Amino acid sequence: MSKPFFVWKNKVLKSVSPEDVMCLETEGNYTKIILSNKSYYHVRSSLSAALKKLPPDMFIKTHRSYAASIHFIDDVARDHLVVGGESIPISRQYYKPVIRQLNIIE
Repeated sequence: MSKPFFVWKNKVLKSVSPEDVMCLETEGNYTKIILSNKSYYHVRSSLSAALKKLPPDMFIKTHRSYAASIHFIDDVARDHLVVGGESIPISRQYYKPVIRQLNIIE
């Protein structure tokens, strides 16, 4: 079990377990942290800064605006992956690093 991180919600710090995070998505100056129960938190942070606070072997950056947890990936295609039923884009420059981080049996 990974060390939890904290986010501000209604002037209170809420504990979030990295295992509950499905994906991250940037929206302007904010990053949307989407959890497995489909709830989410908005934090004022870049995607890169948010990923530095999370376990690096658990999250894969798939696009300049998206990252996904390897524990919630259902399918991987050339241009997108499916996380919890939602499609997340994979840009060309991130495809090979995404494949390298996955545990693939050939």
